This record gives sequence, structure tokens and C-alpha cells, in this order.
Amino acid sequence: MEEDIKFMNEAIRLSKLAKYPYGAVIVRKGKIIGRSSAKTPVSSTIFEHSSMVALEDALQGYSIMGNLKGCTLYSSMEPCMMCMEAIMYSGIDRLVYGVEIEASNLFYNHIEDFSVMDFVKKVKPDLEIVGNICRDEALNVIKEYNNKFIEEDNKFIDMAIDISKTAYYPFGAIVVRNGKIIGKSTDDTPIKNTLYTHAELIAIESAVSNIKDSISRGNLHQCTLYTSCEPCMMCMEAILSEGISRVVYAATIEDSIEYFCDEFAVPFEEIVEKSNCKIKIIPELHRDKAIEVLKKHGRL
Repeated sequence: MEEDIKFMNEAIRLSKLAKYPYGAVIVRKGKIIGRSSAKTPVSSTIFEHSSMVALEDALQGYSIMGNLKGCTLYSSMEPCMMCMEAIMYSGIDRLVYGVEIEASNLFYNHIEDFSVMDFVKKVKPDLEIVGNICRDEALNVIKEYNNKFIEEDNKFIDMAIDISKTAYYPFGAIVVRNGKIIGKSTDDTPIKNTLYTHAELIAIESAVSNIKDSISRGNLHQCTLYTSCEPCMMCMEAILSEGISRVVYAATIEDSIEYFCDEFAVPFEEIVEKSNCKIKIIPELHRDKAIEVLKKHGRL
């Protein structure tokens, strides 16, 4: 137990330094042979989970198949199904984690995930699994990260609302990745009366054009769309097609109908649910500010 606490504390230390609040180390005979990077993920790929990075570091270019027998992986968070598959193939004997994966679903920014431990125990019964080591410490790192997300959301939704104040129609939107704006609607949106000049569409188009080597759909994974009003169905199609991970909106479609113009009131959340896409939705953030903009503009 003393050794488990020691190495779990190292995984938690790495989680405090990482871009996302997760850390992992791999230990053989009392020595760390692999660890996640303080910069994980470096390039925001789907493979750069902390456990995956630690596995790659430990393997040093060798095949994953069974080369980590006799090792223990310490992860501040219970690994997801992708990481668990890699762990099982690697031959690791023990897995020790801090906080259960469901705990992260309680927080503001996290896309819902679920445990696969029951499946793992059936297909890999010889893998020893120990959970809830330094759980409170690991959980606190996620809580602190969550607070940073709340501050960021407040800042960027206000920026979207500010755009709506001077836009041709009272709507504004921005796309953010890793704390930086990569696309936004313009103050004169729409320049001309076309079907496609909704604020969200302009912001998404701007973001895609700013990504190098953008040749296919789904280029905006790990991005957040901030919009002064709940997206319509047309904008929703673009959100789904480009793989946006989070949507934060202020006013509702019902607010737009009441204060600006008639439109089809299709709830955004219902569309996401039917699409089976994992999009985190933060609704009605600073709704009162966005409603004031709609009221000031007046009905069409």
C-alpha cells in the first residue's frame, strides 16, 4: 500500500502539470519506466490519453504485445476503454487508479464516459485492479480544472454576446480550441441576405479555414462553440459534421421567437440526443445578457 500511494502521488503530480487533469506512470521493480508528459496532449490527438502516453514511453518503440509483464500502471483516473485495451495487450500485471471514471461526469466540461471494468474482469481475469488510491487528491485536481473551465466559459460567452450587439442581426458566435479563438462571426454578419450567414455557420467556417491541412469533416474535435443563442437545425448540422465537442449558448430559441423573429423551435438537446453524438451542452449561460440584446434589436 505504501508503494502504491507513493507512485499514485507521482501520477497525480503529473496530472496537475498536464493540459488535461490526468496523469500516469508505469513501474517495474520499484522504478518508473514510463510516464505521461506534462504537455499531454501535445497535439490533441485521440491517442494521447495519459495512460497511452505512459505506455508508449515505457515501450520505447518496442511492440506493445506483452512487453510490459511484471509492471504496474498507476493512473490518477480509471482508464477509458481505449486505454484499457492497450493495457491488456501490453501484459501489465497490475492497474492502480485514483478516482473512478464516472466521477468526472459530475463536472462541468466532461463528456460522459463509463467504466469498462466489468468487461475487463471477464476477458482478463489475471489483471489485478486496485481502485480509489488517493481518490480525494485525484478528484481535487479535476475540480480545480473544472473551475478554470467555468471562468473560460464566462469570458467567451460574453465575447459572443458582444459580437451580437453590433452584428447585422443580434447573434454572435466564436469557436475556441485550447483557450484560443480560432473562428468567429463578424460584426457585419450577414453581409448579404443568404440562407447560410447564421453566426454559428460563419464562426465554424472561419475556424475550419484556420486549421492547416483541413481536408475532411470532423476537424473541430476538442473545440467549443460559444453562441449568443441556441443553435437552429441548420447550424446543428454543421456542429455535428465538424465534430465540435462542446456547445455553450446563452439565449434559447424560445427567447429568439419572443423577442426577435418566428422560427422553428426544435430543442438543441433533443437533436444531440437523437444524433448519438457526444456533445457537452452548457445551456443558458448569461442568458439575461443575450435577451437584452434581442430586446434592443426588436422584432423583424
